[in-house]
Amino acid sequence: MSVRLKSLWARLLAQDDDVVPDAYGPAHSVDQFTLGCGARLAEDDVFGNLRQRVSAFAEREGLVFREPAWLYNAFVHSSFVLDHGLDDPTLHFERLEYLGDAVLGKIVAEHLFWALPNQLEGNLTRLRSELVRNATLTKWALELGLDGLVLTGPSVKNREILRSSRMLGSVFEALLGALYVDQGEQGVRRFLARWLNPAVDKAAQSDGQSQQNAKSALQEVLQRDLGATPRYEKRSATGPSHQPEFEVAVTVEGKTLATGKGPSLQKAGFRAAEVALADYLAAQTEPDPID
Repeated sequence: MSVRLKSLWARLLAQDDDVVPDAYGPAHSVDQFTLGCGARLAEDDVFGNLRQRVSAFAEREGLVFREPAWLYNAFVHSSFVLDHGLDDPTLHFERLEYLGDAVLGKIVAEHLFWALPNQLEGNLTRLRSELVRNATLTKWALELGLDGLVLTGPSVKNREILRSSRMLGSVFEALLGALYVDQGEQGVRRFLARWLNPAVDKAAQSDGQSQQNAKSALQEVLQRDLGATPRYEKRSATGPSHQPEFEVAVTVEGKTLATGKGPSLQKAGFRAAEVALADYLAAQTEPDPID
């Protein structure tokens, strides 16, 4: 852990704010340590009930951190750091968000792979995309009450931005990053199980309808987003009559989205729909700039 990060949070949450226990040297005054921003922090009273709120959250969720500084770091927005003159980019959550995003994708992919042995690649990709998209992460963050924990600076005047922007999805990923560096991958897996297990159960129940659902789902999202309906075109038929292989392309407004192969035109069309849907949903999860 960064010595700077650990010592800063030790100071901010200390019972006695008059002295800073800093690993860089002898204890010295708050103003000396923060180059004058300590008074402004005190005036804003931003840490008045921070310990209580975060501790209550951790206790409620059964989270025990070896280094609590990581947990606090996950809730610090860049506006707080900049607005209070804390000239250290590692103090806000974006580095943890970067890590959490990568860990989330890996864990979700592996969880779906082992839990759904009969699902094809296209459907697994679609499920993964749905689970890691920002709208899903924001929903989970609101369920956890993370919007009440995020520290923002005065420049973020409207707290409703936490609900209306992608910020909460980023905070959720930062929390996963904090769990990972403090407790390893297993800690993140335990934390995510409450959402991943129901998603797997739902997918398993509809396993027999998964291919047909892919065609229906693709049509739904394309009509919703583009006002267009997908079309399926036969591209080729090869192989002997007793073991044919067909290739079907799914297109929208003349543009080919994907192709699929199968022993019948119907199954080849299903496969094309799965791939097209997975690709389309994955494209919608490309990261946006932090609000």
